[in-house]
Amino acid sequence: MILTVTLNAAVARTLVVPSLTLGQRHRAPESIALAGGKGINVARSLRALGVPVLAAGFAGGRNGDAIRDGLSEAAIPFDLVEIEGLSRTSTAIVDPMAGTQTEINEYGPEVTPAETREFSRRLEHLMEYATAVVFAGSLPPNVEESFLVGMVQRARERDLFTVVDAPPATLRPALKAIPSLVSPNQHEAESVVGFDFLEQEDFLRGLGRLSELGAGAVSITLPEGHSYLDVGEGAIWALAPTVEAVSTIGSGDAYLAGLLAGLLHRRLSAADAARLAAGCAAANAETLGAGLFDPRRAEDLAEQVRVEVLSELSEKGRV
Repeated sequence: MILTVTLNAAVARTLVVPSLTLGQRHRAPESIALAGGKGINVARSLRALGVPVLAAGFAGGRNGDAIRDGLSEAAIPFDLVEIEGLSRTSTAIVDPMAGTQTEINEYGPEVTPAETREFSRRLEHLMEYATAVVFAGSLPPNVEESFLVGMVQRARERDLFTVVDAPPATLRPALKAIPSLVSPNQHEAESVVGFDFLEQEDFLRGLGRLSELGAGAVSITLPEGHSYLDVGEGAIWALAPTVEAVSTIGSGDAYLAGLLAGLLHRRLSAADAARLAAGCAAANAETLGAGLFDPRRAEDLAEQVRVEVLSELSEKGRV
C-alpha cells in the first residue's frame, strides 16, 4: 500500500471561463470541485491505476467535510486528522480560448501542536501497513520544514520507499533526510540547485546535483510533456505525445503516480515506468480535474511516449 501525506489539503475548484478578461463579469459553463492538494491528487491517480493507496493529512471545517466526501466518492481510503482551522480552497480558471490557466491557492489554516502530535501518532501506525510514503505539497503556514524532515526520516527508518514532491523551501531541507525519490518540476529543481536549465546538459547536471544533495532517485517534469528521470541506472529523457489539452493541473501528480505504479507496483524497468508516467500526465491533461484520467487512455498514450536512455546517446541508444 502506498501512503500519501497531504498536510495542506484543499477543496480544488476548476472553472472553465472562455475569453477571461480581468475586471469583467463572466459565467463558467463548466466547473468541477474535488478533494485536492498534491498528495490527494497522487492518491486519486494511483487509485485510477489500481494501486492500493491511503490518503493521510489534515482537514477542518466545512471544506474538510467536502474533502472527506470527495475521497469517499473516489473510493480512496483516508485518515485525516480533524483540525480547528478551515481547510483551504484552491481555484483554477481555465480559458480554452486563450489556452491559459490561472491558479489562485490560499495559504491554508494553521494547525495546533496537539493536532500535529495526533497526526504524528497516526502516521506511525499507518506506516506499519505501507510500502511507500509520498509527502507532497505545501506545509501549513505555522509548520516548520523540520516536521517534514522528521517524518521522512522515520519512514526511512522503517525501510519504506520515501517520496518528496514539495516547494523548494520544503524540498531543500527534506533532501537531508535522504528520500528515495524527489519529483520537482523544472522551476522547483532550478530553485533548489541554484542554476537554470537551458540545455539538456543542464538537466543532467540538475539530476546529479539533486542526487548529491541526498535524493536516491530524481524525476524532473517540464512543460509540453518532457521529463527527465534517474533512478540510478542512467538518465532517461521522455516525451509524451501531443494531446488536445483541457487542463494541465495535476499532470505532475499524475506523472508521479504513474512512475510509482510502474516502479513499485508493476516492477517495470525505469524506461517503461517513465513511459507509463508520461502517459498518465498526458491523459490527465485531456481531462478537467486532477487524477480523473481514464487509465486505458493513459496506457494507450504510454505506448506512444518517446524514451531515450541518455547514457547511451553516443551510441544512438534509443528504446
